[in-house]
Formats: sequence, structure tokens, C-alpha cells
Amino acid sequence: MELVQLKVDAREETGKGPARRARANGLIPSVVYGLKRDTLHLSVDSGVFSRLVIGSAANVLIDLEVPGQESEASVAAMIKEVQRDPVTREAMSIDFQWVSLTAQIEVEVALEITGIAPGVEEDGGVAQQQLHTVALTCLPTAIPTSIVVDITGMSIGDARFVSDLPEVEGVSYVPEADEVVLTIAAPISEEDLETQIDEELLDSLVDLEVGEELEEGEVLAPEGEEAPEAPEGAQVDVQEIDEDEDVLK
Repeated sequence: MELVQLKVDAREETGKGPARRARANGLIPSVVYGLKRDTLHLSVDSGVFSRLVIGSAANVLIDLEVPGQESEASVAAMIKEVQRDPVTREAMSIDFQWVSLTAQIEVEVALEITGIAPGVEEDGGVAQQQLHTVALTCLPTAIPTSIVVDITGMSIGDARFVSDLPEVEGVSYVPEADEVVLTIAAPISEEDLETQIDEELLDSLVDLEVGEELEEGEVLAPEGEEAPEAPEGAQVDVQEIDEDEDVLK
């Protein structure tokens, strides 16, 4: 994996006020830490960062060009966290982390599904993906862009496990070998779908103790909430719950 250069500026002022002013000027307040180094406060041009994120892999290695500091051939930075505006999704702050290019690290890498499964194409089954990313350890320079999960030939009831993931030189998977990655599930019938919906509705009802009765005009409310007053003249009909059969009757 190649290093991507990113010029940043040192940020002298910290706090909410200076951060707001920086964002108003098209800059993203940032920090970089790690490798037992002092935390540096930085400013990153928002346009440059957007182009970096769009044009690079998820686990991109970055050569941070910090004013007054010399770059080290054995050290790079990675994006640890990006806080975004919940509405505009614009980056509000960035955490970078220093990493050694000669020491293994643990990262999450996306799983890429490929191939055609007869259980889906011919039998109408559904590919249910339990893992969308997989944790692995490797050198920062050996981080794969994605890990391929081939579903070719899979029928209904078949599964792919971590042990089925392809071997990649220098890469070790963190999860247990028998952890499920993906299964081909049978199609759900209309009857099963209706049963599932009915069960969900039943689960959403407020639980009543067996034998509990409501006073006339009393209204049920979720636990911990005050019940609203019933309209004048309203009648409340509560059916018993059979404790043995566990069904409404």
C-alpha cells in the first residue's frame, strides 16, 4: 500500500470557539497521536480531505506533512476516527494515529461478495451476511483493500466461515475459524412472514401479570411511563393471558 501525502497546518488554539472558526474557514480541526508521542493539534483543508477519502482505500496510509517536522520513512499515519455532522455528513473533526510500518497492527477490512449461488439464483434463497468486515493483523503496508468471499456453488443451507476466507500473504484473521461469515437461507413464505409479524406484535404488547385487572377507565402505558387519561365513557376490555398455553384467548 502506497503512502498518500497530506499537508496539514499546526493548530495553536484549541476549544469549541477556535474549532468553529476553523470550520467556517474551510478547515477541519484534527489531532494526531500514537507511538507514545505527544498529541499534535492540526488543521486540515476540508476540500483536500474530501478528495483523499473519496480517492483512497478505507485503511489508507498517510504521510502527514506537519510544518517543522521531518517525515520518517518507517512511520505513517492512519485515520482513526472522523466525526461528522449528522445532517450534512461533513467532517467536523479527525483523529489520526501514528503507526510503525515495521510492526503489525489490527485493522477492519471490508468483505467483498463475489460469485453466483444457485441457492439464490435458482431456488430463491437469500444470502444473509453475518460479517461485513473482518478483523485481521498484518503490517500496515500489507493491508488488503478487501477480502473476497466467493459464494459460487452455494445452495440453501450452506455457509461460509472465517476458515473459508482466502489466504493472504502476511495476513492473519482475528475471529475464530468457525465464525459464520455468510449463509444461504431459504425463502420465507407468506405464512411464515405473517407469523413473524404476529409474533413481533405480540412481543410489543405490554406484559401483564397473570390475574392482573384494570380499573374501569384505566389505560395501559409502557413500563416507567405515566398512562394517559382515558376519554370519558371509554371502556377497556382486557383479555386474560393463559399462563400454560402462553397465548391470548
